Amino acid sequence: MTRLAIMSDLHIDLNDFGAFETETLINTLQELDVDHLHLAGDISNHFEEFSLPFVEKLQSFFPVTYNLGNHDMLGMAEADIQQMDFQLHEIGQKQLLAFHGWYDYSFYPEVSVDKNLRTKNALWFDRRLNRNLSDPQITQKVLGQLDDKLSQLEPQNTIVAMHFVPHEHFTMTHPRFERFNAFLGSQAFHDLFQQHGIQDVVFGHAHRSYGDVAIDGVTYHSRPLGYRREWDMTIDFVNKHPDYNPTGTCNLSKRYNLVKKREDYQAYAQAMFKEELRKSITLFDC
Repeated sequence: MTRLAIMSDLHIDLNDFGAFETETLINTLQELDVDHLHLAGDISNHFEEFSLPFVEKLQSFFPVTYNLGNHDMLGMAEADIQQMDFQLHEIGQKQLLAFHGWYDYSFYPEVSVDKNLRTKNALWFDRRLNRNLSDPQITQKVLGQLDDKLSQLEPQNTIVAMHFVPHEHFTMTHPRFERFNAFLGSQAFHDLFQQHGIQDVVFGHAHRSYGDVAIDGVTYHSRPLGYRREWDMTIDFVNKHPDYNPTGTCNLSKRYNLVKKREDYQAYAQAMFKEELRKSITLFDC
């Protein structure tokens, strides 16, 4: 039996991963008897400078594989993005199909493609990427590749890891953020998983943990680590110390900025970091 752990959205640069964080991650995985780690995208914004050395460090302890998220693609040539896509790994008695995914604006059909593109170019991280096709064209290409790959696999022995959101159930509902659903993923991924009888899919990207959710016979696993300001331990710390938040703001960035340099928060964060990691790990016995 081989134990597979899948994580996503570590953002090791923005989350200031140093020796303590990396060693705690390794120790946590070892305590869980993990034999293989897969990172389902958004390791960092600097693939060569941060992500690869981080992966190589972890590979001293167990095999590590990954697929890309949008943040990983920053500064990458399209040929390199394509070369890393659709990797098939033998994990014990299972096969892990890992691919990046993308989005086609279909999660926000209320406005035109052109208006979604204008929003992306004004506000979304991916305006900094250099992809060689439009977003809907990229997604159609990925879907064609996915359909072909899934047709060659035994669904009962297959686990899928991707970065982007594969079902509308996991989109944002707050009116302030609904327009950003355009850049989360596509329902068409779910349609293919259902068509091919895939039972387990792990994804991230949206920085909201849903745990395990079964839809139409597909169990989706979503436990992204996300940014420090979003971590339960940060939210809990501010809630326990309302005097540190005198205006009562609910803005996560503002709340985090109020406490991030406090020694008592830093001590609390170190004490709770392992638990934060544990909640962000999906395990499979293969």
